Amino acid sequence: MDETKSPEMEADMQQEQAELRNQAEKSTKVADSEDGAKRAAEDEPEINRNKLRRVDAESVRINRKYLEEGFRKDFSQSWSRSEALRGNDYQLRSEPFQVAVLQGFIEDDEDVCRVTRELEREFTEMEWKRKQMDLYEFYQTMDLCAVTKEYLSGFYSNLKEKVMPLMQELTGIQLSHVSASCSMYNAGDYLLVHDDLLTDRRIAFVFYLSPWEGHREWSKEHGGALELFRADDNILPVFPVTDCIYPKNNQLVFFKVCERSFHQVGEVTTFEYPRLTINGWFHGPVDQESVPHTSIIVDTHYFGPEPEGMQLSEWINNVYLIDEVKHNIQKKVEMFSEVSLEEFLTPDIFEVMSDTLCTSADLTWVIKGPAHLRKYDILDFSTVKSGPLSDLYKLFTSRDMFRLLQEYTELDLAGPKAKHPTCAIELQRWQKSCYTVIGDPSSYSDCTLDVLLYLNAQENVGVVTYLVPDGEQQPSSNSEEPEEDDPVLLTVYPKDNVLNVVYRAEGTTKFTKYVSKNVFLEQEQPEGGGHPYTYILACSYRE
Repeated sequence: MDETKSPEMEADMQQEQAELRNQAEKSTKVADSEDGAKRAAEDEPEINRNKLRRVDAESVRINRKYLEEGFRKDFSQSWSRSEALRGNDYQLRSEPFQVAVLQGFIEDDEDVCRVTRELEREFTEMEWKRKQMDLYEFYQTMDLCAVTKEYLSGFYSNLKEKVMPLMQELTGIQLSHVSASCSMYNAGDYLLVHDDLLTDRRIAFVFYLSPWEGHREWSKEHGGALELFRADDNILPVFPVTDCIYPKNNQLVFFKVCERSFHQVGEVTTFEYPRLTINGWFHGPVDQESVPHTSIIVDTHYFGPEPEGMQLSEWINNVYLIDEVKHNIQKKVEMFSEVSLEEFLTPDIFEVMSDTLCTSADLTWVIKGPAHLRKYDILDFSTVKSGPLSDLYKLFTSRDMFRLLQEYTELDLAGPKAKHPTCAIELQRWQKSCYTVIGDPSSYSDCTLDVLLYLNAQENVGVVTYLVPDGEQQPSSNSEEPEEDDPVLLTVYPKDNVLNVVYRAEGTTKFTKYVSKNVFLEQEQPEGGGHPYTYILACSYRE
């Protein structure tokens, strides 16, 4: 790819990008989140029906080669047989699900890019809203059906009048209407794994705009790829990414929305220019394959306290074992439902634990999924030999720790009132591109005591947010009223050797913020030890 640009071209490109970002920042609003184990991540854009009007589509035309009978026949046959197909400037992929890529989708001069430049120019005149939650961060406009700008209106008219009938013929899927909006991803923006399966969405599409000289085709170092995932036998997305489709100017990508259509927009890592798209769905009657599949995910193993006793004073800062301090901790938990205990482990113990994690080469780490819920590594404790990490496991699963937490919280985790107290434990390894998202309501239907301990903590890695995902408490995407109730209850920031104790009541959930690939990690640098990982001992206790 030719990266050579004249000073004039460079200045023009930077001005266009600055206009886009400035316009977006002026109109930033935080969007709602949708709950569910498999959520359709990009919201239906806001529609202002009062501004609808018919606009002549002549300013934008579909490339005639995609309307030719030969192409339509070959494509529809391959689609119906679930076969791969490749031709000049187009391809149909059959794995991990059917995805079509049509390059040069609209009639435009490849060198001048007049039409796509006009579309990009109209992007700078749009009002943008910031969409920001556990699953995504990017900018979006209103539905294009309400837009009166010449080229965007022309593109939308083509979607309705030309592209939708073409899609019906190519795929055999009955369609009724289209929804579309503009999206912009700046450096650090992303959209995590989802399947788009919601109501009557039948075909998802993305049209890419990147008309800048030298930047018309993206590559791995720029980020922003459409990343595809394979689904396992339980219809859950699994790592690693199966395939990537990188942005390219005047390229259309589309696929059938189904229970296996798991995909994400990889984080944009370039600071030079934004990822611009016109994207949305063709809607139609729902068939059985389009009905959301309920996957049963039982991936948290709870068990009772270990009978072996532990001498807590050998491990824990003795300040936290004093009766008066325990009482003060209990009062704070009662009042705020959380407490943070600094220097919780003795300095020597914490140093040994941290050194073991940072230097041991024989530890077995396993990636934790499924991909639409989380991504981080966990230590396989069954392979851990006797030593510091084995002792750490024994400490937090011991009956003595259950008793100490009972004194901190007055939960029935020990003593005569305790019936069947249980715990779950993970030693997590976090790095760039790790995350968790809000799960389906069943994942936060029980009261739980969370205990988090960071080791080799690094800023912005493993930030945990607790919130109430109640739609009635979320701001409406089309409301001008100020936000009255913040759904965020607590944010836990990483800090070494701090025991974070959080009582999570029924209906309260949490997520751990996506770790940007652009984040600066001090410990990752040679002078910081060259170790990129943050470790979190994550325990959950139930009465």
